[in-house]
Amino acid sequence: MKDKEIITSDEILGKEAIDPHGFILGVVTKVHIDKKDKKVIGITIDMGFMKPDLFIGINYVKQFGIDAVFLKKVPSPKFQGMDVLSEDGDILGKIKNIVMDKKNIKEFEISGKKLLDKKFNVKYSDIKEVGDNVILKKEYKRIGR
Repeated sequence: MKDKEIITSDEILGKEAIDPHGFILGVVTKVHIDKKDKKVIGITIDMGFMKPDLFIGINYVKQFGIDAVFLKKVPSPKFQGMDVLSEDGDILGKIKNIVMDKKNIKEFEISGKKLLDKKFNVKYSDIKEVGDNVILKKEYKRIGR
């Protein structure tokens, strides 16, 4: 085999995992290998302090790059439970469910910040920034329920 066709775990571990929209999910901490087939089946990403690790199946990986691992799909569990904020910093609620097509997230179902608040949906295209929270664009349109 040519050297360009081979990659070691040292070249994967510690690299940032980046989704197709350019958001950094976290750092790769584990490589998972099937004992029987001896093939890589996924990676684990450390998403930061006080956040659970995220397992990503190998079918989500687009490329093991020099400086990062690039994903071809957005892993939906990344978003569940995150606070959703307006651009002005007002907490609108938490992400409860994710609506997906075959490959991508279409919208999020948000539960209001108070127990009796109605649920509402936000289109993925209305997201301005993802970090510790999801921040919406100023011009986002609320999808009623």
